[in-house]
Amino acid sequence: MFTKNRKSNNLNETFALDSPQFKFFASFVIAFSIVAVTVLHFLTPIDRVVWHEIYQRLYYIPIIASALLFGLRGGLAASIFTSIIYFPHVYLHWQHQFFDYSINQYAEMIIFNLVGGIMGALGDKLRQARLRAERNAIERQKAYEELQKTFEQLLQAEKLSSLGELAAGIVHEVRNPLSSIKGAIEILEDELKPDSPRREFAKLAKKEIERLDKLVGEFLRFARPSKLNIKPCNLNKIVESVTSLIENKALEQKVIIEKNLADKLPKVFVDEEQIKQVLLNLSINSLQAMPNGGKLIFRTLSSDGICSVEVEDTGSGISDEILPKVFDPFFTTKEKGIGLGLSVAHKIIAQHGGSLKVVRHKPNPIFRVELKNSS
Repeated sequence: MFTKNRKSNNLNETFALDSPQFKFFASFVIAFSIVAVTVLHFLTPIDRVVWHEIYQRLYYIPIIASALLFGLRGGLAASIFTSIIYFPHVYLHWQHQFFDYSINQYAEMIIFNLVGGIMGALGDKLRQARLRAERNAIERQKAYEELQKTFEQLLQAEKLSSLGELAAGIVHEVRNPLSSIKGAIEILEDELKPDSPRREFAKLAKKEIERLDKLVGEFLRFARPSKLNIKPCNLNKIVESVTSLIENKALEQKVIIEKNLADKLPKVFVDEEQIKQVLLNLSINSLQAMPNGGKLIFRTLSSDGICSVEVEDTGSGISDEILPKVFDPFFTTKEKGIGLGLSVAHKIIAQHGGSLKVVRHKPNPIFRVELKNSS
């Protein structure tokens, strides 16, 4: 099926109106038609005037076709070519025997060129209209894609905002009772003997409370991100800082860290600590996908006023089904995950006026952070 579609696409490209193959083919057919009509003139006896009148009208078909396909130059080229090869027939067969009729044929040749010129000018206008229509169609398609992308970003932002308000309420209602419960357990623990087996339950309870407090802290960071401390920063240095933080963890998992950093990368106006948090979240996500080793790749690049950081891993990958959901709050495929790491990263980049996206790439997708540079 793929081979069949590819052959069909190649055929369509070959016979596209603007392709060299089509122009050559059409020119050949037009020239052949004019020559064929002229041959008919020479082969038909001059006493069969009606047939000669028909042949004269047939000349207009290739002239008009050439004008519509190739514009003014094509129309005049066809009409002049017709006049040149038709002239010997008129001069040899008609001028000496039917002079009055030959004058009519010379006038016909003038009309050939008038028709070629007028239809050629019309052909040029039709071509320009077609090109404008194609450009408008491309622009409309781009506008639709940008509108769709903007709509998705607004939907994501609205979702994050609503969940942020909900998380803020949960944090307020949960964190204070947790502190009270932890304090009560510590008081009860002081009353227990050092060798009492109940101390293990107290330690277990405090550990779970600390875990809940950490979880609530994640909600709080998601709901109320700190104010941005914007200053010019070098993304290469931020990447270096993040890789040094995860170096030991990567070494434990036998993960190789590879850095492809662009030279003379323009600075970006960002909150350095928050961008570190974004890249750290992406790095942790990648390390969790490679428990048995692999490669974690960081790239920086700059193009058209945008500085980018790409994070790629050789882990288990992301299926096409869940790829659109990776930035949704609380969406996770991990047993112990809470699904906020990538959502928080997405929200931070959105606050910076940039974008965090997943680029489809085989075998694994690439997370790309895009930020406007300071230049």
